[in-house]
Amino acid sequence: MSVFNQKKFPETPLPATPAPSTASQSSLIGNTLLIKGEVFSEDEILIEGRIQGKINVKNRVIIGVNGNVEAEVEAREVIIKGKVTGNIKGAQRVEIVPSGVLHGNINSPRVVIADSGVFEGNIEMHGREEKNKGREDAAVPNSHAADAGEHPNPYAKIKK
Repeated sequence: MSVFNQKKFPETPLPATPAPSTASQSSLIGNTLLIKGEVFSEDEILIEGRIQGKINVKNRVIIGVNGNVEAEVEAREVIIKGKVTGNIKGAQRVEIVPSGVLHGNINSPRVVIADSGVFEGNIEMHGREEKNKGREDAAVPNSHAADAGEHPNPYAKIKK
């Protein structure tokens, strides 16, 4: 007779609680979600559903492989893996990966389009000329240099 017979119950592991993050969070717009209107966010968003309207995000916007966006998009960085119809403004960078499709214009200082990526529109790369403007001004020779016999521009047209 066993008085101290103990039944052992299987232990269930406790779910791990994620540590609070100090970095910005990410929001997901799921496959079955359709948003008509304006989307504003300070945080990164991942779009796997559909958005029609306008997107304005302070951080990064990722249009996932299943994402379908018919909107004007403005963000720090835009990565297109799905389909976008509308103009894109990236404060730092716009990227179209091989599965990405964009029908619209891009306005960004850096643009990356993968070999199989589809792009139909115009690109305006701003910011670069402001950075290089100081360098160009320093590189332009003084207009009086040719008169003084100092390294004249060999491509300048001489008017008589």
